[in-house]
Amino acid sequence: MLFKKVAEILADIIEIDADDIEPETEFIKEYGMRAIDVAKLVINCEKKFKITIHDEDVHGFKRVNDIVDYIEEKLSENAALPSDKGRESWYYK
Repeated sequence: MLFKKVAEILADIIEIDADDIEPETEFIKEYGMRAIDVAKLVINCEKKFKITIHDEDVHGFKRVNDIVDYIEEKLSENAALPSDKGRESWYYK
């Protein structure tokens, strides 16, 4: 499911059909993506999944699965963080 969402974002940027994108696709090499296209991919993924992708990590994204794995890791890290929900019920009394 996550792969499909990333593939749709990528497909929109490079203007191809999302069904043509495979997990092992080297998007820069195979689609000739420029730095601006990669930046668009990163920004759109950050917005879609509500995560932060650090600039130094972007250089490791060669295949579509690289960014999918990164997003999965970030989402699991965020899920493991304690929530602020309910804090106001005990903190502000």
